[in-house]
This record gives sequence, structure tokens and C-alpha cells, in this order.
Amino acid sequence: MKKFISTTLITALCSILFCMSSCVDDDTPRREEQMVKHVITLDLPCDISNPKVSNIKAVLTNIQTKKVYTTDHFSFSDELLTDTLTLPAGMYDMKVTGNVEYQMVMNSASGKKQNNKVQKLKATVKATREKIDIKPGTTVTSTRVALSVYNASEGFLITEIYFTGSTTPDGYMYTDDQYIKFGNNSDTVMYADGLAFIETFFTSDDLHDYQPNIMDRAMTIVTIYVIPGTGRDVPVKPGEEITIALTAEDHTLINPHSIDLSKADFEIYDNVTHPEGDHDVPGVPNLENWYANFEGCFVFHTRGVKSYAIARPLVDRKTYMTKFRYKFSYIFRQGDFVIPMNENEYFMPNEWVVDAVNLSVPASHEWLLTSPRLDKGYTYCGHVDFDENRYTHAVIRKREGHSYVEESATINNVPGTWMVDQNFGGKGKWIDTNNSTEDFVPNAQPSYFAKKLRGM
Repeated sequence: MKKFISTTLITALCSILFCMSSCVDDDTPRREEQMVKHVITLDLPCDISNPKVSNIKAVLTNIQTKKVYTTDHFSFSDELLTDTLTLPAGMYDMKVTGNVEYQMVMNSASGKKQNNKVQKLKATVKATREKIDIKPGTTVTSTRVALSVYNASEGFLITEIYFTGSTTPDGYMYTDDQYIKFGNNSDTVMYADGLAFIETFFTSDDLHDYQPNIMDRAMTIVTIYVIPGTGRDVPVKPGEEITIALTAEDHTLINPHSIDLSKADFEIYDNVTHPEGDHDVPGVPNLENWYANFEGCFVFHTRGVKSYAIARPLVDRKTYMTKFRYKFSYIFRQGDFVIPMNENEYFMPNEWVVDAVNLSVPASHEWLLTSPRLDKGYTYCGHVDFDENRYTHAVIRKREGHSYVEESATINNVPGTWMVDQNFGGKGKWIDTNNSTEDFVPNAQPSYFAKKLRGM
């Protein structure tokens, strides 16, 4: 009997407590997310002509909840792109991406508008904004940002250019061991196939009045080699590099002052009919030459008066070869010798350039060969023109956390100095401010020579 009473009492008490709990829940208002309308306004890129955008999408990520909200219904209003979405109040990061078609007008050398050439181009656009505070208690909020043209391969950088070459024991110049490196400065795997290696037509020690002048819109180039692949054939991990060698072989077998490039990722091979033509190393993939009717053998300018860049052409090879010519003229003067010059080279739109590096010689520098948008400075090996001490030196991009010290060394059996990375082999983001004067170490110890000296 006592057991029955106790059980009944406990059951009754539980029922009362449940009812009280239910009443409290019913009487307490639930906190709901307050939804706010947010207007996104986009300014069109200001540095291109007649832009027509498409596939614009905005992605807003709530910083606290990590929830993602997207919208892709942008429309024009007073020459601005606008779209509205409804989302909970909170703090957000926003990223906008899309495509753009625009025009590049190539002014004729004669100055007559009827002879101008209009080139239609494609590119990608983006915009970002962090910590957008969408506050509760407001009906409508807004954010306005400007779209800018960017290259989808952003993250790739030129990390080293060894253009000076070495010398043989007999003192002769040896250039077959030249190379350039591309590095992945992003935090994800990126694919290098389709990237182009380009060299300027102009030189930084020889300024003329070139007409028409298109430098604010494109690079004038005399060299273009493209990494082969279908889009995902050449993965490059974060912080890693690929080496493009002029000739990918062990050069120490020919020149003991040189280096072993037999493990380079690619080489530059030119299929020429000349009996002293280029050497194609078996087993090493070649870059594809996109310069029509090229009949020579490429060599880096050993004095360092050219500029080099990574680009990603957004057209196929045939289209590029036929539609991206740049006709220009200038007056060549040397003393009393004066002659009108007419040239027909290729151009690479600035919007397709991923990274550019200007080289020059400090004592004979006259001008930069790229728009300041691409590179505001220059780097170098050697201080004077035809500097005999420039050989076996490179320009190397600085890395965060690394220090570089000038050290004395015997280079090619000659006493000299070079800048040495005191943290060689260590990681760290490469520095990129679009100013090679600040971003690069001039007169540096080439990385392959550093490996050779360290027995790596």
C-alpha cells in the first residue's frame, strides 16, 4: 500500500511540473531571427571601355553562423548594377564574381580614327567587402562596391629569374643554364597549364616615342610560350614552384661552373632548321610557342633589360596568333643617324597578365616596360651596363620571415659577392606589392647554385 501511494504521488508531482514547464514555455516568446532587406550596388570597372558584364553573383557569408546567402539577379539602374536579397541581421563577408566583355581600341599609327582597330576582349571581374554590419531594427540596408578586372590565375607569381647565365672555366659566357620559376602563393592547389610566359619587345635602356602607345592597356611582347595541358594537368601545391629551364639537362657535364637542371618541370625548345639549333631533352615537356613563324632560339637577355610576365590568354592559339598584332612606329636616332621604324609585334592585354617583373640596369635605366598597374619598379643583376660581375646571379622574390645578407664568394673562379637567403629552404609567403624594387632581392644567389653549394 505504501509503495502504491508513493508511486501515485511521484506521478502526480511529475505531471504538475510538466504542466508548469509547458505553461512557462508557452508564455515565453521565442527569439526569432530578424530578416533585413539588403541592397547591393556595384560600380562597373573604370579602367576598361564599354564593359558588358554577365553571370554576376554575390555570396554573403555570416561571420558568426557561417551560413551562406547568394544572389545572382543583378540588373542595371542608372548605370549601376543592383540586386536585393533578404537575410538575417548580422555581420557578413561578401564576395562578388562575374564575367565582362569590353573593347580595346588600337589607335592607328597615322592618327586617323577610321584606321583604328577595335579588339573585343573577355575577362573576369570581382569585388570583396569584409565585415558588413547588417543591423536589426532596420528595414533596408545597403552596400556599394566597385568591380575590378582580375585574372583567375591570381596566386601565381614569378619567384625567380636566372637570366645572367654562368661562365665556363675558359671565361666564356654560358647561357644554356638559364631558367625562370613560377610559384603558387595561394592557400589552395592551382593549375599552371594554360599559363603563358612572355617577354617584352622593348628594352628598359632604350626609350623611343612609340605610336600608338598602348602601355596603359597591354604589354608589347616578342616572346610567348604556353604551358601545355587541358586545365588540371599541372597542379602546383601552395608554396611550391615549377621550374622552366632553357635547356633541362645537367649542365655540369658540359660546364663545371654550371648547375643540374635535369629535373626541371619544363623546358623552352624551339624547333629550328639551323644546324646549330636548339636541343630537345627527351622526357622533359616543352612549352608551346604561340609566336607565329618564329624561326630563332629563345635566350633570356643576359644584361637584364627586358621585362617578363605570367599571363593567361583567354583565347585559343589560332585566335591569338591572328588577332593580337600591334602595329606601331617610332624614330630611331643614334647620333646623326635617323631612320623611321615600323614594327608589327604581339600584345597581351593587361587584364590577362597575372604577374609582371621589370628588369633594368641601374646605370642605364630609361623607362619601365609595363603599366604601373602591373609593376611600379624594377630589379636587376649588375650595377652598370655589361657588368662582368653579373654572371651567376639572379633576381629572387622575397619571402616573409626570410633575411638576405650580402656574402663574399668565389663565383666562377672570380672573387665576388651575392645576396644569400639566410633561411634558404624555409617556407613563408612570397611578398607581392606589384613593385619589383621592393619585392625582389637583386644580385641574388640563384637557388640552383644554392642547392649545389649545400649538396642538396
